[in-house]
Amino acid sequence: MAIANYFYNQTTRKYVALFGTLFNQLKIKREDNAGVTKKEMIVPLSYAPYQKILARVAADPDLINSRRPAMTLPRMSFEMTSMQYDPLRKLASTQKVIKRQKAEADNSRNFVYTPVPYTLDFSLYIMTKYAEDATKLMEQILPFFTPDFTVGAKMIPDLDPIDIPIVLTSVTTEDLYEGAFEERQAILYTLTFTMKGWFFGPEKTKKVIKFVDIDMFNGTDENSPFLEGIDIKPGMSANGEPITEVGVTATATSLLTNGVVSSIKLINDGENYNANTVVTIGAPDTANAVITSNITLGRVTDITIDNGGGYFSSAPTASIGLPDQPITTATAIATVSSGSLANVSITNSGNFYNSPTFSIAPPPNVAAEFKFGDDALAHASENDVTLLHTFTGYFSSNTGYKVSFWIYPTSFPTGNPLSVLFSPFTKVFYDASTGQVRYQHGGSPVVNSDTNLVLNQWNHVEVEHYTNLIRINVNGLYGTQEKRGAGNVAFPAHTYRAGDAQGNESVFDGANRSFLGYLDNVTWETTGDMPTAASGDPYTIPTTARTGDIITKNFDKDLPAATLEVTNGEVTGITVTATGSGYGNTAPIITIAEPDSTPSAFAASISPVLTNGIISAITINNAGRFYANSPAINVSAPTSTQATAIANVGNNGDVQSITITNAGLGYRTAPNVTISTPDFGSIPYGDIEFDDNWGIIKTIVSE
Repeated sequence: MAIANYFYNQTTRKYVALFGTLFNQLKIKREDNAGVTKKEMIVPLSYAPYQKILARVAADPDLINSRRPAMTLPRMSFEMTSMQYDPLRKLASTQKVIKRQKAEADNSRNFVYTPVPYTLDFSLYIMTKYAEDATKLMEQILPFFTPDFTVGAKMIPDLDPIDIPIVLTSVTTEDLYEGAFEERQAILYTLTFTMKGWFFGPEKTKKVIKFVDIDMFNGTDENSPFLEGIDIKPGMSANGEPITEVGVTATATSLLTNGVVSSIKLINDGENYNANTVVTIGAPDTANAVITSNITLGRVTDITIDNGGGYFSSAPTASIGLPDQPITTATAIATVSSGSLANVSITNSGNFYNSPTFSIAPPPNVAAEFKFGDDALAHASENDVTLLHTFTGYFSSNTGYKVSFWIYPTSFPTGNPLSVLFSPFTKVFYDASTGQVRYQHGGSPVVNSDTNLVLNQWNHVEVEHYTNLIRINVNGLYGTQEKRGAGNVAFPAHTYRAGDAQGNESVFDGANRSFLGYLDNVTWETTGDMPTAASGDPYTIPTTARTGDIITKNFDKDLPAATLEVTNGEVTGITVTATGSGYGNTAPIITIAEPDSTPSAFAASISPVLTNGIISAITINNAGRFYANSPAINVSAPTSTQATAIANVGNNGDVQSITITNAGLGYRTAPNVTISTPDFGSIPYGDIEFDDNWGIIKTIVSE
């Protein structure tokens, strides 16, 4: 009985090892709140039911005082739970699977019969103390089972690997935390699998039929007429001599090493060859690589190798498409506080930026008219008053000083005079009806100008005060020099204001209404003396803004300033370095220039990695930026050269060997080797019939 003959293929052991190998190197990492990995460990895996591990934990419940170490969690274990015959996968039992090698010693070949299908059920147990440890392990397993995961394994030596599907059939979870508080928590995940395996029978050996000679007759006696003879012979005799008078085409196969033809092996040496025998080696079967890219948040984060191509003799060049996001200009908005720029927020970061320019709209004009610079002081109400300066020292007319300014009056209203400039000890004002400029120091009498202001134009005014001498100069003409009081004109902490003096400086009577119009280039400077000049003499009106050594007020705009921040081609922030003033409640407009770079500056870059002449991986050197769609990847084609060879024919007309004259380049698979037909009576090898099991050459000949 055949079943009584001992054989052992270790198939069950291999299936167990195969299943365990799938989960043998799973890891977990523990991180702190900042996402920094503090611990990394490989989860132990054993072949055992989970009850065995739980029993170890429960064997010593006094984990606090015990000297025995507790079972470390997390852990995994697995076991094979059952086997069942699978009739749906049954194949013909008499079909043979020929082994790659034959027993050369006795011209026999080894084989096994078709394997028997069985399904093997496995259970994988995941035990953890913490729920998150369990989910970390589950997420490393589940994505690969859809629901099956197929692996290739060589179950029998010298046979090709077979595909073994492993199907995930169920996932259950259980919290084993029971008992007192001090007992350990154990969370159990159970994953059940079905492996679709095969069991092979014993290996058998059978001799190759080498010679068959049959004569066919029409009848049963010896005198029956001959019909035909059938000679069945292999293409090559055991001693290497020609086997028939009919020529037989030689055959050979090639072997590859790193994409080149390294050797040629004769299968049939043929017969009736001469020195003109031609050997032809098939052309290289190189293939271009097919690679696709994947993007995340506009960056190339993953490369998928759909076809590794081959055979590459060296790493090919690879190019990747340019970023295709629409070019977008960044935008920002500003906020103000107390008339100054408070903050700038980015509303659209834009793209393809290098060092863009930007601008902040200046504050609006306060004055409709200004003499110098870009603005002036405007008073539209008789109640307007503006602080100009706070004194820090003592100033006296004994050393001489001069107040100068430009004024643009827009109205001469009836009533009291209009105040222009004042401090506790001095005041400059003008008659509202005539435009005559006046000056008063303390309680001394008022000094009047000889020249009046002109309505709706800029007027230049100078007030000179040296010891007890005072004069007012207007629009290029000196005024009359008059004597009045001398002494202090300013103390520390005194203020100097423009406009309405009502309630501020009670020492002066009248002239408590503000001027109506515009004021520019107000200066207060020391002089040391007063040049002699008669009333009406001309003086030089300044054409540029003057500067006083005590006070200078030009009322020009106080512009803001900011710096722009660019990160990875995007505008990520604007930092205010100067707040400016004069914005009121209206935020200025922020204008950012169009992108100043190009898509090529943000393109990704990659490098192929070769393994045995095939692209096995793609290294992303630069993930790039601003990809809306996955960019195309182009890989240069492999270089190929067709191999060549010559046949070495022996004296008996057989092909004794084949010499490679050019090993070629770029082969993925071993090429066909074709040997020309013999000179006479040849039978092309492809026309000779073969038995599927034993490779017998059949030729029909007439006697």
